[in-house]
Amino acid sequence: MSKSRREIQREQTTLEIKEVARKQMAETGAAALSLRAIAREMKMSTPALYRYFENRDALVTALIIDAYTALGDAMLAAIERVEETDFYGRFQTVAHAFREWGMENRADFTLIYGTPIPGYHAPGELTIPVAGRILEIIGLIFTTAYHQGKLNIPSQYANLPEDMAAIITHLHQQLNRPDVPEIVITLTMYTLPRIYGLVWAEQYGHFPIGFADSGYFYTLEIDAMCAHFGLIR
Repeated sequence: MSKSRREIQREQTTLEIKEVARKQMAETGAAALSLRAIAREMKMSTPALYRYFENRDALVTALIIDAYTALGDAMLAAIERVEETDFYGRFQTVAHAFREWGMENRADFTLIYGTPIPGYHAPGELTIPVAGRILEIIGLIFTTAYHQGKLNIPSQYANLPEDMAAIITHLHQQLNRPDVPEIVITLTMYTLPRIYGLVWAEQYGHFPIGFADSGYFYTLEIDAMCAHFGLIR
């Protein structure tokens, strides 16, 4: 069934609101996001904008969902070009797709991996599934490699303290994927922060000027991770 004119206009206005919000985040930061300022730029009344998003938090949540979804889509699109048994290539491709998306979409990257917005509490039922998708993409590479004997698990992750091991077991139960070993969940939990930490540090100038700008340092670090995990060609 084709969409009505009103539905099309609503979708277009919603997209415009989000784009103006991203522009505002890029200029002043996510914490300063203001529905009033967005309405002013769009030449709308603030009450009219509330018909699209009931408050700032609803808009932030929508932007978070969009960001995680776009990042996951970019990672999956990249990995489709690599053979399923080329675990080194798949991890490399996913990691570099992550950086490329983060560098091209800095406001969105900062929104999902940067400083929390004061007073904002993400609704887990909406944001956890899309955030978890990023972990799953990496974790499934590790899982397949593990079952084919192509993944080296660093010994440090095999003997976690009891409280940490209990959390991993809980995550494993929630995942409901018997084919994914708990040790792979541990490795994935370690890997993602290491990847986004490199991108964050590059974006916000935590390396000497010119040191990481070309992406070569990131490439070295991803190579080092591959060697650590036994993902070689």
